[in-house]
Amino acid sequence: MSNIAAIQDQFKAPFYLVWEITLLCNASCVHCYSGAGRRHPDELDAEEALSVVDQLAEAGVLLLGLSGGEALLRPDWMDIASRASSKGMMVSIGTNGAVIDDEMCRRIIEAGVSGICVSIDGATAEVHEQVRGVKGLYDKAVSAIETLVKHGINVTVGYTPTRLNFKDGRKVVELAARLGANGVNLSEFIPTGRGDQALALTPNELRDVIVEWISMQQEYAGKLKIYWHDCRVALMLPPEQAAQYIGCGAGYVTARITVNGDVTPCVTLPLTAGNLREQSFQDIWSYSPVLANIRDRTTRNEGNCGTCEHKFICGGCRSAALAYHNDASMGDPYCWVVPEAVQV
Repeated sequence: MSNIAAIQDQFKAPFYLVWEITLLCNASCVHCYSGAGRRHPDELDAEEALSVVDQLAEAGVLLLGLSGGEALLRPDWMDIASRASSKGMMVSIGTNGAVIDDEMCRRIIEAGVSGICVSIDGATAEVHEQVRGVKGLYDKAVSAIETLVKHGINVTVGYTPTRLNFKDGRKVVELAARLGANGVNLSEFIPTGRGDQALALTPNELRDVIVEWISMQQEYAGKLKIYWHDCRVALMLPPEQAAQYIGCGAGYVTARITVNGDVTPCVTLPLTAGNLREQSFQDIWSYSPVLANIRDRTTRNEGNCGTCEHKFICGGCRSAALAYHNDASMGDPYCWVVPEAVQV
């Protein structure tokens, strides 16, 4: 609990915020949490977007991830990124790689972007394109990484394990290393948006994936940075290391802005805390009852997470709880520690 209190005291704004600047997309990923495809009719316009950047900078957001959809398809993405980087934020952009070429790299550098994350969801074209829904996208993603590396841009490979590709994790890491990427980022699949529950791993499969990634982090130390976003990782660490974790960071260190200005606690947690057309970001972050409820583990007693001895270093995934129970305060269905919690 002390770690959580310290985090709240230290960060008066989310450390890392993901902003869906457009839903327009040139892929059709089966696991897409935002259900992207066509441009949203109520997308924040150029003036509103720059105002949002100013609010985030004033609030103290440190890391800003621009996503979509395909973020690079928004005509004014460069204005948004440039404004954010000029105000001291580290800006990253998530992309499927289809529009990355030498000219795009020049624009990325000019905008002051700190890094690009290219999605690779399979070690072969067959697997990657089954997930991404577009033929030819694997070669474009590989070419994008090579082009970004050539231009000296920090590039991370993004990988989301699902029922379709979870056995490809090590091969994706090996591919990233061969291509010269700086790191690989593992994101947990949550059945929201276009993602169907049939794509989800079982709790034990998810545990095994995390074990392998912890092993690869040690194996590739000094060569390739291995990241993962999973609140349960502390459950697999020695007590002295686990004590440093807070688990689920939704509403503590992470947040999302949707294409129309809604603020949510996490990219895969579709609970609206407020809208930036009606309130300032700082007011939403500081006073939203939705965020206050998500942050409160002291009085949360529902489900296996509320009474678990690990709730202050793990807390369970609130997104998974909402996806399976329609209630973000309930137990984590992906938990492998408490057998009766298993729902997947």
